[in-house]
Amino acid sequence: MKRRSFITTTAAAALVPGELLRARAAEASGVPVTRKVFAHYMVAWPRGGKNAGPDQYVREMQDAMAAGIDGFALNCGGWSAFEPYYKRRVVAMYDAADRFDGAFTLFVSADGRAQDELEDIVRTVRERRAQLMVDGRPMLSAYALGGLEGTRAQSLLETAQRLRAYFVPHRFPSTGEREIAPDMAADVVERIGPADGYFYFGAAGAPSLLARSTRALAPALHNAGKAFMAPVTPYYRGLPRGTNYRAFETNGFAGMAEEWRAAIESHATWVQIVTWNDWAESTYVAPTGRARQPVVYDTRFGPILSHEGYLRASRYYIRWFKTGSPPPIVRDELFYFYRLSPAAQGEIHTNGPVAPNDAPPSMPQGPLLDRVFACVFLTHPARLTIGQDGREDHHPLPAGISFVDVPSLPGRPRFTLVRDGRVVLDRTGELPITEHDFSSLYGCYSGWATGTPSQ
Repeated sequence: MKRRSFITTTAAAALVPGELLRARAAEASGVPVTRKVFAHYMVAWPRGGKNAGPDQYVREMQDAMAAGIDGFALNCGGWSAFEPYYKRRVVAMYDAADRFDGAFTLFVSADGRAQDELEDIVRTVRERRAQLMVDGRPMLSAYALGGLEGTRAQSLLETAQRLRAYFVPHRFPSTGEREIAPDMAADVVERIGPADGYFYFGAAGAPSLLARSTRALAPALHNAGKAFMAPVTPYYRGLPRGTNYRAFETNGFAGMAEEWRAAIESHATWVQIVTWNDWAESTYVAPTGRARQPVVYDTRFGPILSHEGYLRASRYYIRWFKTGSPPPIVRDELFYFYRLSPAAQGEIHTNGPVAPNDAPPSMPQGPLLDRVFACVFLTHPARLTIGQDGREDHHPLPAGISFVDVPSLPGRPRFTLVRDGRVVLDRTGELPITEHDFSSLYGCYSGWATGTPSQ
């Protein structure tokens, strides 16, 4: 009885009552619910730390379900023979997800050396209650199947087929990470051969590039009778001491919204948010409890700025993707995004007293912008004012979704929404913008404010 109450409470947070009843009715009748949203979970770096157990994983799953996420794709860079903590953590995560009695599902995404152990992976998860099953087969995915060059991809495709897994791997096209145009989409279909579908791990790229790639891949895969797992990602910035020290401007939430629209309008089978918790490449959306956490999992990641604004703004698009129709906006909501220090090369005095310890990341697809970005959901027209350092920018906005950006100035930006002479939302950013503190390593901070439901 206690367990059933736990499941019902968590599921209700993700679905309004009518949708929850329809979902249960569909499950009872055996009708497959094909439009699902997952998040790419880095098993190497759980939010709860190196000793995280089922209770900590349950809390992460509850946070995901509250946003409408249906499950995690568990990225494993090893398994049992190599870095055996991966298998131990995956088993603990299945123990946690089993508490939801099928309401939150998992599947493994084999990366690196884990691809050597597909047989044991499938054997371990096949009978678990929380395992995602498609057409009666356990879902299995992979990142960079067969390595960057794909030299072992064919044998791995044959292994997955022999294991009767529903296999939806990522594999690099022959052009690598560049935009996937229609001719390259056809190449992808050919390269995945007998696989049941394709997962496009779109993170390291400008949003317009990722969106165009999604729009090219979807029809090619659909026409070949294969499932398509499309990506959406909040913001990418690698670490100075890593191999991927580069960054891509996403204009606050506008870039992620563009990727959501591409997945929705191209009728992708599923969406995978890339990622839930990659602290190294800053693509995480997992709530961390504070605007700025000094440490999450390991000090080498530096301070972790909240990305929860990306997750909360995505709720609207998650529901749109699942239902096929844009949901009504029932309350005013404001989401804001900014970096805490200058990013434009010309504004950083590299030999002055406020010089950063590291040069800015490479920006292969355009510069990072010193702007404050806002995404506003409005039930009725209103005026947004963004105040910074004595300057005010006023923007009359229509009902619906609007994107606004203004120059970034020192201090804590203040966001005010006024309708018919009445303030409906008033929020000041929790973290200040400075000209000298580069400790956030060009990360992007997000926050939000929510109004009461409209009458």
